[in-house]
Amino acid sequence: MHAAINGPHGTKGCCIGKINPHIRQHSLWIEQCFNAGLAKRKRQQTEEDLRYSFDCHKFLQGITWPGALPSGVLSAKKEIFCAMFAHMPIIRDIVFGSAQRGANLNNLCASLGLSIEELNDSGRSVPFESAYRIWELAVTQTGDPQLGLHLGETATPAILGLIGHLMQSSPDLLTAYQQVCRHAELATDMFRYSIAVGDKETVLMYQPVKAWTTVSPGSARQAVEQAMAGTVNVFSLLSGKKVSPVQAGFAYARPKTMRDYERIFGSVSFNRKENSLRFKTEELKLPVKSYDRSMFALFDKLIREKISALKRTASLSDAVKRILADEFKGQIVPAAVVAGQLNMSVRTFQRKLNEEGSNYRDIASGLRKSFAKKLLSQRGVRVSDVARLLGYSEASALRKALKN
Repeated sequence: MHAAINGPHGTKGCCIGKINPHIRQHSLWIEQCFNAGLAKRKRQQTEEDLRYSFDCHKFLQGITWPGALPSGVLSAKKEIFCAMFAHMPIIRDIVFGSAQRGANLNNLCASLGLSIEELNDSGRSVPFESAYRIWELAVTQTGDPQLGLHLGETATPAILGLIGHLMQSSPDLLTAYQQVCRHAELATDMFRYSIAVGDKETVLMYQPVKAWTTVSPGSARQAVEQAMAGTVNVFSLLSGKKVSPVQAGFAYARPKTMRDYERIFGSVSFNRKENSLRFKTEELKLPVKSYDRSMFALFDKLIREKISALKRTASLSDAVKRILADEFKGQIVPAAVVAGQLNMSVRTFQRKLNEEGSNYRDIASGLRKSFAKKLLSQRGVRVSDVARLLGYSEASALRKALKN
């Protein structure tokens, strides 16, 4: 038996929860349609029940678009992804670690639009595009294709800020990692952590959001390797003993050089379904040297309060865009599905959007129109082709939508 800790919105990741059967049914239906290539407009669309219309993932990969990806699409895509972030301790670790390996510190900071002093502002966050581009620049400047792996093997709990303090106050390694799964949204929403606990073995899973692996798969890979190598090192720091996984698995192709992977992880495999570390469950029950029950309760309370405060100030509209981009590959799904992903009833979902002066139909339509306008601005693009890609019944329906 395995007990899985899943993330927010019912996905494997940062919070504990189970997928609502209603959501699972819709998600399965959407995925089946996607796999069959049946991204067609629903004939009887209602105001709040829009079926997805556009396979954004395939489009962005250039599968459904001949030739190079039109630059305008990148701008439209940016509007969807702009809400994602990584907090400063993660970025600081990348920047300073890369500088120690030959990268230009001032140049890295300039690319972020930050001063060296501002890197020490742990309460600050860095937007999605800057966060992944700093990885790309750091790899180029260091000339190290395994930079993430090497940064990870020297990582400390401090990279996760308050969550790191909570880990250091945890009773054992298993509880420490569970805190990462529960609260990682405080550090970043670009990455999902999850865990499946078994009687004999426990699997820790690491997954960059789909938007990231679509836009910059190379930097997403660096982050995966940093997180996984970092886990191994942090476990050893917390327990005071060498802790090694039974096996490490990566969801991408085998690199040319395996030496450092084998040195850090031991047994390694590639082309797996997911990025994971498999440990003996009994080894994860090793006590944390700095365990403090009262400090654990204090940091847990502080983190929960901070997450609650952030959620109160966050835009629901941005969350909806992020879900459509990440969980459903940019496809437009029924409002009930998105509401369920946010653990809301449809009525509450609609009411909260109305309070922001928006509604689901406008958000979904706005995404389609944004893509349509960017595509139609490209030379040689036909209205009929764009209409088909975006799920409009015919070219005239797209023209009408753009006029409204």
